[in-house]
Amino acid sequence: MAFRSNLVTMLARGASRKPLSPKGGNKNYYKGTGSKAMGKFVEGKSEYRIMPSKVRQFVVPDLTGFTLKAYVSWAVEPPKATLTKEDFLRS
Repeated sequence: MAFRSNLVTMLARGASRKPLSPKGGNKNYYKGTGSKAMGKFVEGKSEYRIMPSKVRQFVVPDLTGFTLKAYVSWAVEPPKATLTKEDFLRS
C-alpha cells in the first residue's frame, strides 16, 4: 500500500534531474572533494600507509624579481578629478 502511494507521488512530482549535493542527500551522504587517496590501508592491521608516488606535488615557478600588476583595460579613462576623503564625507 505504501509503495503504491509513493509511486504515485513520485510520478506526479517528476524525477529530480539536478546533481546530488551534500545538502540534498541524507545525513550519511558525503560527496567528497574529488581528490584521490594518497595511500592505502594495510591488510590485517588498522594502519594507513602513504605512498610517495601518490602524494600531490605542486609545481610553483620561481617568482623572484617578479612584480605583479593588476590588469586594467585600456578602455578605462583616467579620473578627471581626485576625490579626497573630506570630499567623500561631505557628499
